[in-house]
Amino acid sequence: MAAEVPVSLLWSKLQKMRDEERFVFPGLRNRVVTAVNELEKILNFLKASKPSHEIISISPQETTLLHTIYSAEHFTESFLLQRRRKGVIQIEMPLAFSSWTQLWFSFKMMKLVRGVRAVSREFEKTHGQPMVDYTALPDGQEIDALTTHNIDVANQADPLSSPLEPSPIIEQEPDAIVEREDEVEKLVSRLINHNDDSLRVISVVGDEAVGKTALARNVFNRLDIRQHFPRRAWLHVSGDLAYKDRLLIILKQIPTSELKDLELMREDELSDMLFKFLMRYRFLIVLDEVQDQPVGVWHELFRCFGDAVNGSRVILTTRQSSVAMETDPWSSPLELRPLNEEKSWSLFLKKVGRPDSTELNNLKGDILRICDGLPLAIVLLGGFLSALEFKEWSSVIGLAVQRRGSQSPLANIVDFGYDQLPYVLKPCFLYLALFPKAYEIPIRRLLQLWLAEGFVQSKPDGRIPEDEAKRYLEELVRRNMIEIAKWKSDGSPKTCRMPTYLYDDFLPKANDIGFLHVHHCKKTDCTSTDSPESYIPRLADKFGVESSTSKSHIRQLRSYVSFNSQKRDTSNSGIGMFLKTMIKRRGFVLLKVLDLEGVYKPLLPKKLGKLQNLRYLGLRWTGLDRCPESVGDLPCLETLDLKYTNVTTLPSSIWKAKKLRHLFMDEMFIQKPPKQSSPNLLTLMELHIGANSPDKYGLHKFTSLRKLGLTCHSKSAVETAKCISKLVNLQTLRLKSRDPFGQPVELVLEPMKEHRTLSNLYLFGQIKDGIVNIPRHLRTLTLSMSELEEDPMPVLGVLPQLNILRLFACSYAKSEMTCHAGNFPNLRVLKMWKLEELEQLKVEQSAMPQLVELEIRMLEEGWAEKYCSQTSGNFFLSRISAHGDGIVWDKMWYLERKTIIQSFYALFLRTLCSSANFH
Repeated sequence: MAAEVPVSLLWSKLQKMRDEERFVFPGLRNRVVTAVNELEKILNFLKASKPSHEIISISPQETTLLHTIYSAEHFTESFLLQRRRKGVIQIEMPLAFSSWTQLWFSFKMMKLVRGVRAVSREFEKTHGQPMVDYTALPDGQEIDALTTHNIDVANQADPLSSPLEPSPIIEQEPDAIVEREDEVEKLVSRLINHNDDSLRVISVVGDEAVGKTALARNVFNRLDIRQHFPRRAWLHVSGDLAYKDRLLIILKQIPTSELKDLELMREDELSDMLFKFLMRYRFLIVLDEVQDQPVGVWHELFRCFGDAVNGSRVILTTRQSSVAMETDPWSSPLELRPLNEEKSWSLFLKKVGRPDSTELNNLKGDILRICDGLPLAIVLLGGFLSALEFKEWSSVIGLAVQRRGSQSPLANIVDFGYDQLPYVLKPCFLYLALFPKAYEIPIRRLLQLWLAEGFVQSKPDGRIPEDEAKRYLEELVRRNMIEIAKWKSDGSPKTCRMPTYLYDDFLPKANDIGFLHVHHCKKTDCTSTDSPESYIPRLADKFGVESSTSKSHIRQLRSYVSFNSQKRDTSNSGIGMFLKTMIKRRGFVLLKVLDLEGVYKPLLPKKLGKLQNLRYLGLRWTGLDRCPESVGDLPCLETLDLKYTNVTTLPSSIWKAKKLRHLFMDEMFIQKPPKQSSPNLLTLMELHIGANSPDKYGLHKFTSLRKLGLTCHSKSAVETAKCISKLVNLQTLRLKSRDPFGQPVELVLEPMKEHRTLSNLYLFGQIKDGIVNIPRHLRTLTLSMSELEEDPMPVLGVLPQLNILRLFACSYAKSEMTCHAGNFPNLRVLKMWKLEELEQLKVEQSAMPQLVELEIRMLEEGWAEKYCSQTSGNFFLSRISAHGDGIVWDKMWYLERKTIIQSFYALFLRTLCSSANFH
């Protein structure tokens, strides 16, 4: 039911308070315990009362319950914040709360219990069944399965919510295009048609959930398509995007040095610029989810898609055949239909990772009826079932069959899959609706926002919350509730998004229950349906905070995320006014998240430290010039992100933020070293210490650090290396050595040689004490400006776990490299950029047997002839790329090295050696 997420969040908060806080009045503790028990009862009732068909609207009882829960959440947060403001004293105190505060809170708890019980009685009347008193059950069975401290055991109270077992995320082909091989080849043949050089629009038409977007995305990312179309762009045609925004999205995907200050240009200027760019190249542009009402969108954009008669193409996905006929009457649409039973069953078996069997065939008929041939429904159901024990499948599929109502098969599966999520995952999933549709969310950003919101619960086994957040993500990906958009070279996810078919369903639901509000309109264009609801805990907007909030909304606001990236001639004063209003109001400011990533130069108030509840301050890509001194007065601050700003010096007050866990900078100075260590700090990226000793900053005491970025000088290189050797939990290190003019100077490696936990290492600077001192347990190594005089390959080739090796500009200063037989047993990625002295690379037989990606960027014409020397043996690659115009090979299976070199040389010279721009 709709109220589950708000109830579970409050229940978790009160349970934690019950277990950890100290109260002066026994009666208060009893009331907290009673409130927890009442919430446990109603959670079980809500779970057991899931309907067998769709919910048309929120019931009156749920509306009353939501009002009670949100009111209780507000005064609970105020109670905890009052403790922090008035009870933070340097001496040991027997009590964390004042007597008066506890008396006030006791009264509020009593009102909560009365309110919940009143709603419970109404539910009993409506459903004709009494609520079970779970607090009276023997053997502690009351609701332990739902506790956020023990999410791994969930079968007694909720047998349908599977445990969260860690599972690695593996990059793979999109499931929704499996069994669509024929359609893929048809689309590719129409894109690469040498007999038709005119600009053509190819429409992919089909009903909801047949996999139109998945098909287009798969073809869009193919290597032969990337080779054939030097310029590609993808536009999800959202109804709330202005014409100028659509132009900006396309332009920003076109690699050119001329794209500067685009946001300041007029629509007509952008349109002319796009037209001129596209006339120079063969391009492919995808317009995804074009609906019948905004056909004008196509007509507007068509003026920019000039026909240079060079084979350019546009792919358009839509549900309406009429849209396809209007956009290009001379091009017949590619129609997608639901899969037949054979292909549906094949896709399902692939998704659940099981072979066909008698037991599975007993369920086959129900599974096929539930999914109705829709690939997205099959993928979603398969992802959910794969998280369960097989013995549970029959009962779960039976419940899914019962739910079949007037909704589409996909909508039934979507609702059913969401209902079966563990409670701890539901708010994490809904939170993605705060971002724009089809928006690629950095994993780093999403996980830290989950943590700041309090969605991720601590584990009794000592696992840190950041690791638990990753497990949450993995489980949601496994269930196909989140899709990975981009991957890093090491195979870890880089960005993700909520699938668009889920976004359309869950954004209005999240808004209806008051979980979040997304502001879609400018202040002058707002209608009553756009206006924020009375209770707004989380707000996202695109047009500026001044158009989306009022003084009454500020009182409840917990999170504010802005996507207003429009540049102006002056700083963004709206943010400053909003924060000043919040700070000046009486009472407690409950804001936890202030995420302004990409907002141009927000004006932050001097009294920023008044936001006593703030946990996340995101200022990445803002162009901010300075950070307020009061940033250190934020007692709850956990994440401060200042990457890609103009800030050069951070006030030393930042060290006062004792709960700080993640600090992201761009080679910034901090005015003074800390007086004490920061035991909670896990990420410190990137601190500029210059010639100062790292001991001055007490870095050797930051023993919890997992990620560290330092810029030092050769004078402090030895001390820096010794300090790093003492950071026993360090996993990622970016170490640079520069002189005051930014030129590389000497690094020292020897003290770090025996480091056992370091797995990802980036080094910028001269390495004179020998590559032999490199740590032995590395998985990823990047060298830049190292000026090595000896061939590093014999040493690096014996690192047993090395998975990725990047040799950037001037990392090697000699003419020959040799990869000996049997070396680099686990290397998968090798990148070599601008090694200007290198003339010959020898790769002996059986070296690099796992290599799947080779990227080479060189300058001089004729390089390929002298660059590689092949010996006998086979060589497996799944991707070879030479950057410039993006020449990339895929799936070259066991080719002779000579074949690879010859093919690579011919295309490399034809496409790259004429290019002057190498990055």
